[in-house]
Amino acid sequence: MSTQARVVSTHVDSYWAATAGPEPDGIRTLEGDRRAEVAVIGGGYTGLAAAYRLAGTHGLDTVVLEANPIGWGASGRNGGFANISVGKVALEDRIRRWGVEAARRSIAVGVEALDTVRELIAREHIACDPGQDGYVLVAHRPSAVADLQERVRLYRDVLGYPHVEFLHRARLREGYLNGPEAFAAMRTRDAIGLHPMKYVRGLAAAALRRGATLCAHSPVTEWRREGAQHVLVTPRGVVRAHRVVMATNGYMPEGLHPFFRGRVLPATSNIIVTRALTAAQWRDVGMRTTQVYADTRKLLFYWRRLPDDRLLFGGRAGLTDTPAGQRRCRERLESHIVAKWPVLRGVTSEYFWSGKVCLSYDLMPHVGTVDGDSSVAYALAYQGSGVAMSSYCGGLAADLLAGKDVPRDTPLTAAPIPRFPLPALRQAYLAGAYVVYGVKDRWG
Repeated sequence: MSTQARVVSTHVDSYWAATAGPEPDGIRTLEGDRRAEVAVIGGGYTGLAAAYRLAGTHGLDTVVLEANPIGWGASGRNGGFANISVGKVALEDRIRRWGVEAARRSIAVGVEALDTVRELIAREHIACDPGQDGYVLVAHRPSAVADLQERVRLYRDVLGYPHVEFLHRARLREGYLNGPEAFAAMRTRDAIGLHPMKYVRGLAAAALRRGATLCAHSPVTEWRREGAQHVLVTPRGVVRAHRVVMATNGYMPEGLHPFFRGRVLPATSNIIVTRALTAAQWRDVGMRTTQVYADTRKLLFYWRRLPDDRLLFGGRAGLTDTPAGQRRCRERLESHIVAKWPVLRGVTSEYFWSGKVCLSYDLMPHVGTVDGDSSVAYALAYQGSGVAMSSYCGGLAADLLAGKDVPRDTPLTAAPIPRFPLPALRQAYLAGAYVVYGVKDRWG
C-alpha cells in the first residue's frame, strides 16, 4: 500500500509556534535502512506517548516516523485544554445505553488520562505553562441552565464524581465570567490549560531520553508486508519493524493500510489569539482565572486567558481550506468575541490558525489492534479533546503491542473503531451536521 505525502518544513504561523522556543535536540530525518522492534507512524502526543512507553517501560527498540516537524498536527495547534472528556456521547446517553457502571468507568478513564499528563509533566520536568485547575462550561443562553444543573446531578448523585459544581449567574460573575452569554456554568475541577507545543516538545525530549529514535520530515509513503516484517518506506529510507503503532489521528493517510479506510472524519477547528488585554478589560470580561472555558453550543466555542494576558478563542466549523474560507472563519471568531463581551469591540486577532480534530462514527476514542493482525495497534479519534486522552491512549497502544494485559471494560478498548456508512459521503455528513447544529445553537 502506498500514498503520496507532502512534507512541510515548518509549523503553521501560530501563537504556540511563536512562543515555544527551540525544537528538542536529537531529532533526525530517516536516512537509509533501519530495523526496529516497533515503528510508530505519527509524531504527536499519541505517537510520542507510545514511544515513551515502548522504549522506556518495555525496553523495545522504537522508531517514530513523522511526516513533518514533531508536533506539526493537532498536537501543536490545539487550544491546550487537558481535561477528562472521553468522546462526545452525552452523559445521559452513556448511562442509558451503557449502564451506570460503564458510564462511571468512562469518567474514571478521563481522570486517569489527565493524571497521565500531570505525571508526565512532573516526572519529565516539562515546562509547558500549566494553568489553574478547572474547566468551566458556560450556559450561553437561559434554556441551557437546567441542562447544566442536571449534568451536575448526574455526575455527583448517579456516577459518584464529586469534583463538579453548579455556578449560578451571580456566582459566575464573582471572578469567573461576565457578559450577555453567561447565564450559569458547570465547573469541573479536573482540567488544566497548558502550552501544547511546549508539551509535545517535552514529550519528544522525554521519549529521546528513554531511548526512542525520532525521525521528523520522514513521511511513510508505502507500507507493505514481507513475511513477519512491516516495511515502511520513506523518501530517504526504510524501516523494517515487527510491530507498528498508527498514531496519525485527524491527519491519517488512509491509503497506507486498508483497515483505516473510512473510519475517521477530520473536522476543522480554528483559533485566534488577541493582543494582551488590559487589566480593566479583563475585569470587564470577568475572568480572574486561567482555568479553561467552553460554552454549551453544539458547535462550541472555547477560550482561555493566556499567561501573558492574551485571549485565546476557538471554535469548530469551516469546510473550505481556502484563503477566503480562512478569512471568514477568522472574522466569525472575532465577531463572536464581541457578542460574548461587547467591551472588547475593536480588539482584533494577532494570530489565526486552524487544524484537524478527528471524529469517529460513534463519537468515541478507540484503542485496539487491526482486524486479524495483532502486530498493528492504533489509538485515535479524540473528538477534539485529545491533549489528555492521546497521552493516555498512546501508552495503552504501547502496552497492547508489548503484550501487556490491557483492560477491555473501557469505552476505549471494548470494541474496534467502526467504519462510517458510505464513507465517501463523510464530508457531506459533516456539512449537514454543521447546518443542523447551527440552527439548534441559534434557535434551540
